[in-house]
Amino acid sequence: MQKHIDELKLPMYASFSLTFALMGDAFLYSFLPVNAPSIHVPIIWIGTILSINRFTRIVLNPLILRVFSRQGFRLPMIFAAIAAVFATAGYGAGFGIASLLLLRIIWGISYSILRVGAITYAMDYPQTGLALGMSQSIIESGPLLALLIGPLLFDVISPKLIFFVIALLSTPGIYFAIKLKERNRTPGRQFSFKVSFPSIFNRLAFLGAFAVEGMLVVLIGALLMGARPSWSAVEITAAAAGCLSFRRICSLLISPFAGWAADRYGLSNIYSGSILLICSGLLLATNGGSITGLVVVFTFYNVNASLAAGAASAGKDDVTHAVSDNATFRDAGSAFGALAGGFLLANDHLRLMYAAIVVLLVFFTWRYHRQSNQLAA
Repeated sequence: MQKHIDELKLPMYASFSLTFALMGDAFLYSFLPVNAPSIHVPIIWIGTILSINRFTRIVLNPLILRVFSRQGFRLPMIFAAIAAVFATAGYGAGFGIASLLLLRIIWGISYSILRVGAITYAMDYPQTGLALGMSQSIIESGPLLALLIGPLLFDVISPKLIFFVIALLSTPGIYFAIKLKERNRTPGRQFSFKVSFPSIFNRLAFLGAFAVEGMLVVLIGALLMGARPSWSAVEITAAAAGCLSFRRICSLLISPFAGWAADRYGLSNIYSGSILLICSGLLLATNGGSITGLVVVFTFYNVNASLAAGAASAGKDDVTHAVSDNATFRDAGSAFGALAGGFLLANDHLRLMYAAIVVLLVFFTWRYHRQSNQLAA
């Protein structure tokens, strides 16, 4: 029993380091789409600012693998935790477009290092599903704290001070990164920007991230404004933060259970079921039932996200490489989705786009589940 507890410490330390780094990013998503005009950011730049960190990760994920193989995991994660605190504090330093873009790039590099590191440490634990579920639960706690605190400070202090406070609250992430012990290094790889044609699973991951992490997260404010046109900007910001908080709460509470269910009933079965339930929520959210649809989507997307690394690395010898590949396609989906969401903030035909996305998601889910059953046979 003590051995299992000791083995679980490193995944927990890595996850805590990541969750504190996520705090500033989480509040920025609820703040910027609603309040961009008040801080002199043109609406057309919102999608770019929120997505550029993801495009950065797409390019640098192969390089990060190289860094891990040469430098190990601990030192890069310490530097990444420090850079994340710096970027969060910088969000409130003036809100110039150029500075925001630069800070988002820095944060994207930090997040990519911390995410792959946290998942890899979790995959070292014997009960993979449980470790991934617990890791995801921990990871969501920091953003949830930011989404609860941020709106409370919105009417009290300036945006500059809000992000500075959140940056201060993020500093324990550095401590947990320092607490990490080095894991065995994988053999060095030849660095390459070449990205192979995605597997069925990674195509499914790309499309799911495009629909939920990208478009839907950016469009929450627009959906709420359409449903509640009489609400003020502060009320819409608080409501958007509330929806994103619910997403984090679900992940906090559901992820460990999802990991246990995957170990017991089969990872592919739980993963496929979560996708189908996400599809039902997307249709509901874009066809009049915005609040109910968002609840369904965020509830089951957390199940999906917590198991993605395990599903991506199933049957693979190089776990870190498989996780990084999957992260690249998820980043690509969320990046293009956020960019598309920024351009569609004033569009009245979202339901048609989401209907097409749902059809593709159902098709790829069927293909993935069928392929998983064939491999298991």
